[in-house]
Amino acid sequence: MKRRFNTSGPNIPEEHYTIERTDLIATGIELVETNRYFTIWAPLQTGKSTYLGQLALKLEKRGFKVAHINFENYKEASINNFIYALTHEINKNWNFDFSNENELAKIFQLITEYKDQKCVLIIDEVEGINPEYFGQFLEQPHIQMINR
Repeated sequence: MKRRFNTSGPNIPEEHYTIERTDLIATGIELVETNRYFTIWAPLQTGKSTYLGQLALKLEKRGFKVAHINFENYKEASINNFIYALTHEINKNWNFDFSNENELAKIFQLITEYKDQKCVLIIDEVEGINPEYFGQFLEQPHIQMINR
């Protein structure tokens, strides 16, 4: 397949010309390994989602379980649909069963019980979360990474 330039959405290295941000990825790995969270603020179409995808792959190679969730289209979603999407990705990527939980605080409390696991939660397009519960979500103390 011939590669091409991409101006919308995350780059797929097999399809698009892609620059790997090795220094920035190393910084992200260091932050994760020291139990820090970080936020990326940058204009549209500057590579935030592509970077987070690359970081997720590197973290997985280092033994982390990574749940990478994009909430770009959840502004109008009910809290139940939001929690379903969150728990679905966590269940799929971390093999934790939170499918019966319907409260954010309880979900994050359960996550803390898996202290022996190397898990990372990457939230892409966090500003797409419904404003009614956006603050409640961000107040959870155990979010590892957020992309805005």
